[in-house]
Amino acid sequence: MRNILHCLQHGTHLGWLIDPAESMILVYTADQRVEAFEELSDVLPVPAFASGINLSLGEILGWLME
Repeated sequence: MRNILHCLQHGTHLGWLIDPAESMILVYTADQRVEAFEELSDVLPVPAFASGINLSLGEILGWLME
């Protein structure tokens, strides 16, 4: 989390903290808001340059479990 906050303070637009044990992803935004995604069907926010990409929590966790 400390690294994400550091990056946000230095120009990063978005950071994900992935917690496979809790089946959750915390999304940190440039204004340092935090949003928890816990439903497998939740579509995660991505930076503007990747706006055509739609990834769900279930997809990300599935990749980690392979």
